[in-house]
Amino acid sequence: MDEESQINDPLPKYFTLRSKHNDGFLRYINADDKTMHGFLKFSGSHVVNPFAKFEFEKAKEKSNKVLVHIRCCYNNKYLVRWSEKSKYIVATGNELNEDKTKFSSTLFELIYVQDRNAFCIKHVQLNRYIQLRRHSTSQFQGTLFAGSTGLENDETDLLNIIDWSTFFILPKHVAFKGDNGKYLRVRSSGTKYLEFSGSDVGDPRVGNQIFTTYDGHIMIKNDSLEKFWIRDPNWILGEGSESDFTDRNALFWPVQLGDGHGVALRNRGNNRFCKRLSTEGKNNCLNADAESINAEAMLQIEELVISRTIYDVNFRVLDARFYDETPMTMVSSEMVNKNSEPELQRLKLQYEDTKSSTWTNSVGMKLGMKMSIESGCPEISSQEIEISAEFKEEYTWGETKETKSTREVEHQVTVPPYTKVIAKVLATKGFCDIPYSYTQRDVLTNGKVEIQQFDDGIYTGSNCYNYTFSTEQEDL
Repeated sequence: MDEESQINDPLPKYFTLRSKHNDGFLRYINADDKTMHGFLKFSGSHVVNPFAKFEFEKAKEKSNKVLVHIRCCYNNKYLVRWSEKSKYIVATGNELNEDKTKFSSTLFELIYVQDRNAFCIKHVQLNRYIQLRRHSTSQFQGTLFAGSTGLENDETDLLNIIDWSTFFILPKHVAFKGDNGKYLRVRSSGTKYLEFSGSDVGDPRVGNQIFTTYDGHIMIKNDSLEKFWIRDPNWILGEGSESDFTDRNALFWPVQLGDGHGVALRNRGNNRFCKRLSTEGKNNCLNADAESINAEAMLQIEELVISRTIYDVNFRVLDARFYDETPMTMVSSEMVNKNSEPELQRLKLQYEDTKSSTWTNSVGMKLGMKMSIESGCPEISSQEIEISAEFKEEYTWGETKETKSTREVEHQVTVPPYTKVIAKVLATKGFCDIPYSYTQRDVLTNGKVEIQQFDDGIYTGSNCYNYTFSTEQEDL
């Protein structure tokens, strides 16, 4: 292999992989075909995609400090060999495994190939590099395969690592507020300049739509003009059309500021930030001339949605991940027989059952907006998922809610003479992550209703299951 080195710089937490061979992004194959369950392919055309997001997790043992685990963010499962006889790498590992002698090991090593300005990733247990699989059948063509023993001439094992934190995925319908406390809107004089002069978020000239390109840039369409933002020469005007999607002056790169509501917009045409500017007879208009993010270039985002409903939730149970299973003693009680004859005693045990649920999405921006979810609720039952009857409740993305209920069981226990019996209700507490698709219905500030479908949902739940009643005896 050409000159190479271990990675010393901090790795991004979340990332996307792009093949040098075909420029395709690695993505999870969300097919219902059980044969291809968990497979990954270099077939993605858009980097901002819930199936193309992965996570690095540093190895736990000190002896493995330069190694990592890789988790697929779509189903939260680790990358691992498909089987003991296979070199295909799939996203099906429920738990990390640092045993280098086992095929189920989830350890990988990243190596930077300096003269190619790219990375190789070695599967530690196999001691082979992962690569884009070239196969005669379309089913396996482009899949992830640990077959390379050295740098390939066709670059199938060379990868670019793209830091996911550099992406800022905005909501579709937004308004921008400047540092002067005014909303950005079409200039009242009838021209196509954009000025920070609005005081009402419901003003029709305030609204914009966001369109994300394949590489994470955005185009912005003003609702009032029905035209896209475009730089001319440095002023941002609402006069672009859909045909301008290749025009660098109509593309912007959003940079997240602070808690998620702040953003700066860098125009691709001149690589400068958009800011509030008063000059040339224009007051407080948007102009792409800032070399850095100064106060006038700091914008606030507001989502133009009055109410949101999530429904038609489809849980992909086949992709569910179970983890952190823990034995629990829910309640215990003692019964004593000090007599010479056995006694039949009736026992009532009461205990509290706690469940938690979190609804989130792996890609979209989270602005803390309340939404109504209409769906069944998954629960673990003996390493299977059961979906409860449909409920309707308000959540925000990422919010965890707990529900507690009191349960009571009754048993008859025969207590031997001169014996103490300890009765217990035992259970297993576990967690599950389940990907889901859903339909989202938004009522916008302009009164319009928009319905969209998404595949980026992740449900995380915990509950107790496998309830058993046990007794232990002790002599008095």
